[in-house]
Amino acid sequence: MAGGFKLDQKHGKARVRVSRVWRRIASAGGGDVIVEWNVSVSLDSNCHPAYTAGNNSAIVATDTMKNTVYAKAKECSEVVSMESFAVLLARHFTAFYPEVTAATVNIVEKPWERVVVDGQPHSHGFKLGSEKHMTEVTVSKFGALSITSGVQGLALLKTTKSGFEGFVRDNYTLLPETRERMVATEVTASWRYPFEHVSDIPAKPFCFTERYEGVKKVLVDTFFGPPDVGVYSPSVQNTLFLMAKAVLSRFLDIVSIQLRMPNLHFLPVNLSSKENPDMVKFADDVYMPTDEPHGTIEATLSRTMSKM
Repeated sequence: MAGGFKLDQKHGKARVRVSRVWRRIASAGGGDVIVEWNVSVSLDSNCHPAYTAGNNSAIVATDTMKNTVYAKAKECSEVVSMESFAVLLARHFTAFYPEVTAATVNIVEKPWERVVVDGQPHSHGFKLGSEKHMTEVTVSKFGALSITSGVQGLALLKTTKSGFEGFVRDNYTLLPETRERMVATEVTASWRYPFEHVSDIPAKPFCFTERYEGVKKVLVDTFFGPPDVGVYSPSVQNTLFLMAKAVLSRFLDIVSIQLRMPNLHFLPVNLSSKENPDMVKFADDVYMPTDEPHGTIEATLSRTMSKM
């Protein structure tokens, strides 16, 4: 309490960009490994006097947080996953500073991918990919832990095998029913791991990066179906559910997953004039891509008794 008021506060450092290179790594075929991370740190701390009385004696400076990110990256002599680095940072802030009661670390990874030249992975060449890996880790003073990871900007499109029928119709409904349309989306997914305390993380290093790649593959494979015949989607809602269910069925160490899948529209184009009534006559071929406005579809699927 502060003079009859309740004060909740946090402070931190956002958008700390750090890149770490590990040279000649055996698991990478003897090549280099590079990561580029955008790190944000937020601390819960007992520094109320800074707000109420101008007393800064309990504040961890945000510049210190920034420098800590670089120092801890330097200390990682072996390749480390983004999630493990976030846990390392959060544990440092809660253990090193008596004033800090909890630390939350958010990281988004820039998707540098190894290039292939003449069929061979290049030892030190990389290109920028598309979708981004992200994580949020919170560690409390006494070791309570929450780890959420995800992917953003995963753009997927099918030119067929999609429809939308049987929806509510009223005076404002103009959309025709169809069993044949294009469907496109940009998936944002986040999933929660079961680790509730820092001691729960397996002694044998848990490969968060491998799990990220595995979840991404399940999402993509479920969206598209078999390569020769695909799979019919009666709605984005149904496809979203099947994607989430496939992830939980495949990975027992994920307790819940949230998916956001905007419906990015490809509208049939018909153009005509008095002189040329068939200038462009749609025959499942010419579309106008648009993402404004777009449908918004999202849901969270959890295992029974999951806390998310």
